[in-house]
Amino acid sequence: MKPRSTRAVLLGGSIVVLLAVLGAAAWIGYEGSSDEAAELFDARLATSARVLAALLAAQPAGDAAAPIVIAVPAPLEAQPHDQPGPLGHPYETKIAFQVLDGDGRLLMRSAAAPPAPYAPPAPGFSTQRHAGRDWRVFSLPSGGRWVQAAERDDVRGELSGKLALAAVAPLIAGIPLVLVLLALLVRYGLAPLAELARRIERRRADSLEPIALPRNTAEIVPVVEALNGLLERVQAAMARERRFTADAAHELRTPLAALKIHAQNAARAGSDAERQASIARMLAGLQRSVRLVEQMLALSRAAASLTPAPQDVSLRQVVEDALDDVLPTLKERSVKVSVAAEPSVADFVVRGERDKLTCLARNLIDNAARYAPRGSSVRVELAQRDGVASLAVWDQGPGIPPELRERVFESYYRIPGSGADGSGLGLAIVREIARQHGGAVRIAEGAAGRGTCVRVTLPGVPG
Repeated sequence: MKPRSTRAVLLGGSIVVLLAVLGAAAWIGYEGSSDEAAELFDARLATSARVLAALLAAQPAGDAAAPIVIAVPAPLEAQPHDQPGPLGHPYETKIAFQVLDGDGRLLMRSAAAPPAPYAPPAPGFSTQRHAGRDWRVFSLPSGGRWVQAAERDDVRGELSGKLALAAVAPLIAGIPLVLVLLALLVRYGLAPLAELARRIERRRADSLEPIALPRNTAEIVPVVEALNGLLERVQAAMARERRFTADAAHELRTPLAALKIHAQNAARAGSDAERQASIARMLAGLQRSVRLVEQMLALSRAAASLTPAPQDVSLRQVVEDALDDVLPTLKERSVKVSVAAEPSVADFVVRGERDKLTCLARNLIDNAARYAPRGSSVRVELAQRDGVASLAVWDQGPGIPPELRERVFESYYRIPGSGADGSGLGLAIVREIARQHGGAVRIAEGAAGRGTCVRVTLPGVPG
């Protein structure tokens, strides 16, 4: 199904509304004008009757046996319709009057009036039918006589229609102009949207530059901003992918070359002892490569999501999950871990994404275990003060010089001479996850000036 055009919907809806409103206004105007014209004609009819009554008061009106007939000049009968002349107007043939005595007998009439009375003697307006025509009649008692002024309804209707039409004609005539202007206005208003569609259509597939329009509207600005935000996120995602690919190619080149050498040595070994030694070195290199790949994937996943899923997470549970994950490393290096937490706080709840926070704690504990001497201890502390939860990991390793405490957060950076088989990604992962959760990471000296303390602070959830 083809989607509807916004321009067509706006224009069509506006036309329908406009026609409905203007049609109603025209109808109301027509009816109002007709009513006002009818009232005006009635008033004129009553005025004519009063003038005639005043004139008859000073002059006899004849008798019922020979009523006086006021004739209309003959040329008016042949005069074109609606064309006034020096002798009068043709409408005079459609306007008439009668004068009756007290008994309702005709004393005087105009030539257009019938020989019989229009209406029974009764004051006021009435509608009477004579010779197949409706007449509007006004009867006025005057000095024992009745004066009746009459007007044909078709004349009144024609005049009322013309007056009403004159009132609504400009409105009707203006509808096409309004529609044209409305179409131009809708086109002008939707021009930024059309320009946005054209610019998107003309873009290259690999172009992720922000879109800028020469003219924006309040409605189109959020669309452009959202689209530019999407392009920015796509650009960042592609940059991460390119960086990940480049880093993987660079970092895996050396261990893969070493694995190849160990495999060749194992194939060329002259004795089982030499072969087993080469295989052992190859397995150790393979294990380091696997860990490197896992750390690289963890960093890529940590950087991919900019907004953690909003859920309440217990740091106590996070630490327990992380300890389960690093248990093989702890056993291998005979490192003991102790967890200290304030007894007044139950779960140290923070707002964030549980899997990522578990990855953060796992990297902290794993780093401490790898860089600490064999058989040493690692201490994990949980605290919460003033709405801020903290997770600190203390080790008994060689420590980190103050001038290098910022550099260790860089990807693939390793302290020269550290001797550990790390990948240089653990603290980079920790800082990225903490940043996404609105937290911070700080490195300090360990207890009694020995080892390292890495503390992560996160916004807590009020209990």
